[in-house]
Amino acid sequence: MKRVAVYFSLVLMAPAAWAQLREIPIQYRLPPAPSANSRLQGVTPVTLPFWDDFSTSTGRLDTAWWLPASQAQILARPGNGILPPTLNVVTFDGVDANGNPYSPTDTDGPTDSLVSRPIDLTQVPVSLRNTVYLSFFFQVKGQGNQPEPEDSLLLYFKKSDGRWQKMWPLAGDVIPQDPTVFTQKLVHVPNDTAFFHDHFQFKFQAFGRQNGWYDNWNIDYVYMDKRRHANDNSFLDRALVYPPKSILNGYTAVPFKEFVWNNEHAAFLTNSSTWIKNLENDVQPVKYSAIITDTLNDVVLETIANDQELVLFPNDIKEALSNVPNPAIFDLNADSLFLEIKYFVNTGDKNLVDSIYNAGADTAFYANINLRVNDTVRSYVTLHDYFAYDDGSAEYGAGINQRDGRIAYEFFSNSSLFIDRVDIYFPNISRNQAGSPMEIFVLQELRDIQNPYLALTTGSIQHTGINEFVSYYFSRSIQVKDTFYIGFRNLADDGLWTAIGLDKNTDSGDKIYYSVDGTWQQNTDIRGSLMIRPHFTTGFVTGINEEQRQLAIYPNPATDRIFIDGRYDRLTVVDITGRQVPYQHTATGPAQTQLRFTGGRQGLLLVIIEYNGQREVHKVVLNN
Repeated sequence: MKRVAVYFSLVLMAPAAWAQLREIPIQYRLPPAPSANSRLQGVTPVTLPFWDDFSTSTGRLDTAWWLPASQAQILARPGNGILPPTLNVVTFDGVDANGNPYSPTDTDGPTDSLVSRPIDLTQVPVSLRNTVYLSFFFQVKGQGNQPEPEDSLLLYFKKSDGRWQKMWPLAGDVIPQDPTVFTQKLVHVPNDTAFFHDHFQFKFQAFGRQNGWYDNWNIDYVYMDKRRHANDNSFLDRALVYPPKSILNGYTAVPFKEFVWNNEHAAFLTNSSTWIKNLENDVQPVKYSAIITDTLNDVVLETIANDQELVLFPNDIKEALSNVPNPAIFDLNADSLFLEIKYFVNTGDKNLVDSIYNAGADTAFYANINLRVNDTVRSYVTLHDYFAYDDGSAEYGAGINQRDGRIAYEFFSNSSLFIDRVDIYFPNISRNQAGSPMEIFVLQELRDIQNPYLALTTGSIQHTGINEFVSYYFSRSIQVKDTFYIGFRNLADDGLWTAIGLDKNTDSGDKIYYSVDGTWQQNTDIRGSLMIRPHFTTGFVTGINEEQRQLAIYPNPATDRIFIDGRYDRLTVVDITGRQVPYQHTATGPAQTQLRFTGGRQGLLLVIIEYNGQREVHKVVLNN
């Protein structure tokens, strides 16, 4: 996920002043970057090949390839690239890794940079030094902001004397401007001792507006090696490029009661899909499969695509579709299901080729570069007690800069549900919005701002951690059915921005409404899903007999650690979406275990314990 900001989109003229519904900077609190003089201390050079497609990045760059503190820590995420070569891209903009603009004023200059680890090029045999090339894919704008003609993304090589030499673009280079296309570029490393030294580096440096998420460039699939040539633009690699689409018809989570109603009427489930890219200059058939797994019980419920075949032409990209899940696979006697949708491709991909001998009879591979890492993608859906359009991760914030400015989010339920709280993620933005006053309300319809509220609660904006939702409770449960709206109202006297997390990997922008002048208007420009989730009164996970439990888990609620009294064979911890939660495991006694959770994690966790063929599920709440 890239820490970015957007300063464009829908601009509205209010009666007295400009008011805007915008995508807004996200600020993250990361450790301070090392000083420029300390960045290379203790950094061991790598050797060729250099390869990273960012598909395994989970919020931060892989420091096996990149300096842990470049000028700006560029973070990989899938949300900004349009049909990239593989899952996740690196995006360049005018804010640093903490969400802070490089300049408080509207000035142009250097912005984000991406710097490789040192590479020992003295290990390249002299006979092969004329065959070293760096290749990468780049995209102008993507789903972001269009760079101006004077803006640029430059590539530099570091010489033995420590100076950076610009290598691309050079005079005569043409930069494609189509924001939907990734273009591959190969750059030759000159056969010169100035470059073939033991601390060679390359650097991507963006130049543009320095005060926001402007002038975007995307980079993907960076590869540098010997035995290459100027037209070496084919890779024996097929890749999945997006997380799977949800099977819940636009939602990533629905209340279990609502799912049962729709399941009985066969009106809710839909097929999933993703996209497959062929990076080879040759026709390649591939087979893909997709499964739905009950992550709580570790059971495959259905194979929704089984060795489906696609023929991919050179550099082709095609959509991989699944069947609609069979409603009969779901246990309607439960009250919660946590599902994983996984696509995987049978491509014949192997490790990166080093060299081929004897007309292909013998092939040497690099053991450390596995081209199969981009052949599997996952997403998660939840059937529990809430609605969600978002995937739980914000790339941006969305907000409004006017006191009394309102945002409303549309939901629909066929069954009668009772709202007891609303969870919202308020990200850090370029100012500290924590403590700003606001209202959260529920409406049955949108006529004007005088509509009577079904429910109303007041409070202040809270930020507890990255992508951590905060619960806002109503004084009583409110019944809703059919269309209803969850609303947010900015009460800050200063009229400054307040921002709600915006997920760009899903799109429910047509469900967003706003009001700055007393009337409601439907959003038409912002693409994404607000991280607002209405929760409904219900029990928790069933199938657990509280009287028969053999193990004790305490304290509950807890802060950052829990203790387990008793022996067991296997232990798994998942969050409310069914994703596994990492923990540190310590034996504190003959039959006592401590689990410690890091990163300021909060909310409901399910601790799944197996022993002697039995299985227990304990609910634990973390209040950090």
